[in-house]
Amino acid sequence: MPNAPAIQNLLTHILVIEDDADTRRNLIDILELDGFQVLAVPSFAAAQREADWLAYFAIVLDRKLPDGNSETLLPQLRQLAPQASVVIVTGYEELTGAIAALRNGASDYLLKPVDADTLRARLRQLAEKQQAELALKAANARMLQAERLAAIGEMMTGLVHESRNALQRSEACLEMLSLNLQGQADSLDLVARVQKAQKKLHGLFEEVRNYAAPIKLQRADHDLRDVLEETWENLVWSRQNRNVSLQLPKSGTSPRCSVDASRLEQVFRNIFENSLAACADPARIEVAWKPTTLSGRPAWQLSFADNGPGMSAEQRQKIFEPFFTTKPTGTGLGMAISKRIIDEHDGTISVNDSRSEGTEIVITLPAASRTP
Repeated sequence: MPNAPAIQNLLTHILVIEDDADTRRNLIDILELDGFQVLAVPSFAAAQREADWLAYFAIVLDRKLPDGNSETLLPQLRQLAPQASVVIVTGYEELTGAIAALRNGASDYLLKPVDADTLRARLRQLAEKQQAELALKAANARMLQAERLAAIGEMMTGLVHESRNALQRSEACLEMLSLNLQGQADSLDLVARVQKAQKKLHGLFEEVRNYAAPIKLQRADHDLRDVLEETWENLVWSRQNRNVSLQLPKSGTSPRCSVDASRLEQVFRNIFENSLAACADPARIEVAWKPTTLSGRPAWQLSFADNGPGMSAEQRQKIFEPFFTTKPTGTGLGMAISKRIIDEHDGTISVNDSRSEGTEIVITLPAASRTP
């Protein structure tokens, strides 16, 4: 029977608890031949000392061990490794034992000597079942998240609309107040501070509104070097009084893609601003590109690497989630909006998790259909 390579990458760790040395070695040979990583121990006590319980997708358990039997050990195993399927192996063919094992949470019941093909088939079935359950759980979680975000988006759209109206009225009042305070430096300074805070609040409202609004693209063929350079120039005030540099490839063909330049500039700006916020001076952002393919079509891959402290595994996982931020201020919508924009361009955006220093964002976009 063929091996099960499709499940090896996701479900590879198996614990064997078997006191008979020959049977234990036979099980190890069968499982390791199929690419599984196996920990085999002669007793439940040994498993308690050595096992990493949450790492196993399956446990092969001898029904009778020196320190207990499956009926007494199964409840403990279900607590220690709730994610694992338990397969009982026994040299005794009795119906009552099989029924008791299944009632106590076992997934299957095999007779010794264990047939290799039968064991493989059982493990494949268990792996496929677990994969389906995990996929369903993830889909349900995504659906709940989408429902929550839809409700939040609907609420925030109305809130932002009303708040912007109120903000505009207060801005007009402040303008009138400042005219009446001419010559009163301290009072004008306070008004200026309020106006600055309102401007920041207006920017936050715009960010939330942009996230809630549908994205409509106006595509045209653009040289992405030009878009990158213009984005960097527009960040002159963010770079003021800082030692920062943007490094683009000096030679070679520039990437040319059919994009909405203003939307793509928004993505590049979010990436640049995040790097500038994370990096101490001298800050450096290196942009590289290379031709590639995406869904079988010509594409360009762009990478943005900085010399900052990098991201934790949790940050890499959550960076594109709405409202996630590591900054003391902001909405946490910048990269979520960026992902929506790239998705609308039929592209991909991700974080390179193999980088040891700094952060690297990788974007892939379909290439333009023609060259100038």
